[in-house]
Amino acid sequence: MIRLKLIALSGVHFDEDVYEAMIPTKAGEIAVYEGHTPLLSVAAPGLVAIRKSKSIKDADRQFVAIYGGTVEVLNNVIQVLVDEVDTEQSVSVAEAENSYKRAQELKNKAKDSVSLAEAQAMIDRSSVRLRLAGIKKHSRRKY
Repeated sequence: MIRLKLIALSGVHFDEDVYEAMIPTKAGEIAVYEGHTPLLSVAAPGLVAIRKSKSIKDADRQFVAIYGGTVEVLNNVIQVLVDEVDTEQSVSVAEAENSYKRAQELKNKAKDSVSLAEAQAMIDRSSVRLRLAGIKKHSRRKY
């Protein structure tokens, strides 16, 4: 087992031993298991997939959305530091779809590079929230 600590500005969102964590980074998604070599990376907006034990199937993993930050793996501890976290319980499909549409509209209306970059960041965040909401919608787990 390896310890996963997911820490945001609002506090600790996850601090448990896990079998595997799949983490989005700027270099691509990485899978981290017990005994992983030391690593320091930049987290990318995306979903962290958490498998608490080896017997858990892919469809039953826990998912958490992050929007960038840092990832450190050292001495069987994964520490993910981010500004914000969304959980499956905190996102609705309708809200995520509306946010994505609004972000697309802002991108289409952008008149300068700053507005375009802000709109793209909103699209990226909304895309992650949509993926998380879709997982929640199709999940067989009961909360």
